[in-house]
Order: sequence, then C-alpha cells, then structure tokens
Amino acid sequence: MARHEASPRTANTLRAAALGLVLVLLVACGGNVQSAGPTAAPPSRQAGAFPVTIKHAAGESRIEKAPARVVALSTGWVDATLALGVVPVAANRWSTTQPVFAPWNADLLKEATTTPINTVADISVEEIAKLRPDVIFGSYQVTSNKGLYAALSKIAPTIGIIGADNQDGTWQEILLTVGKVLGKSAEAQAAVTKAEASLSGVATTYPGIKGKTVQYVVLRQPGTVQAGAKANDHLVRFFQTMGLGPAPGLTALEAKGGETGFLSYEQLGALDGDLMFIGGFSDEEMTAFEKSELFKKIPTVRDGTYLVLDAEKIGAMRTPTVRNIPYLLDAMKPALEKAGNA
Repeated sequence: MARHEASPRTANTLRAAALGLVLVLLVACGGNVQSAGPTAAPPSRQAGAFPVTIKHAAGESRIEKAPARVVALSTGWVDATLALGVVPVAANRWSTTQPVFAPWNADLLKEATTTPINTVADISVEEIAKLRPDVIFGSYQVTSNKGLYAALSKIAPTIGIIGADNQDGTWQEILLTVGKVLGKSAEAQAAVTKAEASLSGVATTYPGIKGKTVQYVVLRQPGTVQAGAKANDHLVRFFQTMGLGPAPGLTALEAKGGETGFLSYEQLGALDGDLMFIGGFSDEEMTAFEKSELFKKIPTVRDGTYLVLDAEKIGAMRTPTVRNIPYLLDAMKPALEKAGNA
C-alpha cells in the first residue's frame, strides 16, 4: 500500500527512506461544500476583504481580488479550500497509486476537473502554469526551494507554509488563512468552531477517556519508532482537544531533553499511555512487529487498549485537517469505546 503525506518537518527524511512507496504521510466540518466547478468563482465573498496580504515562511503575498482558480499543493491547503466551497484546479497527489486524492475527498476531487500534482518528485512549474491559477498554496518543498518559489510566484501569488520552526501551521491556522485568501473569513471561523466542537464532543460521547493519556506510534526504519509529546506537535494538540494528554513516559523523556520524535526499541518503555494508535509505512511491516515480544510488552498491548491503523489511516492521523476529522474519529472509534469503558 502506498503511504501518505509527510509532515513538513520530516519530509526530507521520509522521502529518502521510502520515495517508491509514498507521496503523502503526513481533522468535516466546515459546513456543506458547494459544488462550484474548478473554474467558477466561489460565491459569498465578504465585502472589503481585498486586497489582503498573507505572511508566510517564504515571505509575503498580496492577493488583489478573490481568486477563482486555486492550486493547492498540500493536503491541509486542499482540505481547507474544499471546506470553504472551492474545488481546486490542481491538488497534490495523496498516493503514488490509488487513491490519487485523499479518500475522504473522493466525493469532491475528480481527475477530470482537478489535476493531480506530484509534490514528492520535482514539481512541474510548466504544468501548473498551464492551469492559469489565481493563487498557489505551496507545500514545504515550495517554501524551502527559493528557485521553485520564485518561479511559481511569477505565475500567481504563492503562499508558503505558515508555521514556525520549519513546520506547517495547525489545521485551524491553515483554514483561517485560506479564508482570508478566498474572502471567506467568517465562513472559515465558523468551520473551525464546528470542527473543534466535534473533537471536544468526543469526551462527552466517551466520558471514560477524560484524564487518560494517548500515544501515536509509527514504525520507522528497523529498530526505531516515531512518537511525540512536544507541546507544539499538531497531533498532541489534536488529542488534547479530545481530552487526551500525551503519554507520561514520553512527557518525562521530553522534559529531560530527550528526542521523542524517534525512539529506539530500547526506549519503548516510554510508551506508557492509556491508549495507543499504531501503524507502519506498510501493513506488512506492522504485521511483523505485532508478532514480536517487544510489541507484546507495551502496556496498552497487554491491556488491549490499542488500535492498529493501516498505512492510509496512520498517514491521515499524522496531519489532521478540517475535512479528515470525521474520517479519523470513525477510524478511532473501536479504541475510544474500549478506553472509555476501561
């Protein structure tokens, strides 16, 4: 199975490790998405919204008028654009094989109307230019490559990633930024409020999870797993909105100055949360790990409060977006039910 969009901070590492398997590793909320075609000007623009200047990691971009033709080169941008009723004329590929676009967007993105762009290999400036975009929402690759950013900026205003420390913004920040660009700030704020309510409502649906802790684990190269407890980690924030804190062992390791992004098998004792979501870059890799004695010693495995997610879902979880929240909550339901009743 092909893997999915990497977080910007780890994109280079992931690309080197598994270029042949992955395009994208990396939650709907936003109201009903309107069915305007990719060349149609989106409706309900806010008066006085333009011009608007957007600050981002690559500089500043000035948008003179409401864009009708949008190119979105990361899943966060794509989902925010769709949530505000605009179908992009081009979007980043979700997979090297199928599905071409993120599975939760299958109802809105079709290759006949939205051109898939490979953002792991060299991004084709010529291909994007032919689409005559009014604005380009760039990926980490665009932001970090000055030549590529300059070339795309000659085609249309190009917006780089909006987070600090070489990391993209939260799904809320991305959605609010797209709202400004499209002249739909009020709609964007409403979509944020609705999505956050669906996340905070998890603790109401499963009251037993309140005060419990969670860990998200991805198998990396042999002998290493990825797990995090950094306060600015998007996934940590995602879980906190649901009422779940990071695993104590990971928090303690972080406090001592350790790097919780990557753990050796000797550090698996730090995975002491009440709940665990785990997956691999390939389902075969995860199946092999499940049979190991190391896996069986993880507390959540002993207690049965863990859930193995396939490569597609574990990739989606790494980068929550406004449109994949329902998709993720549905995937997480078996573990949430069990933890909530434990």
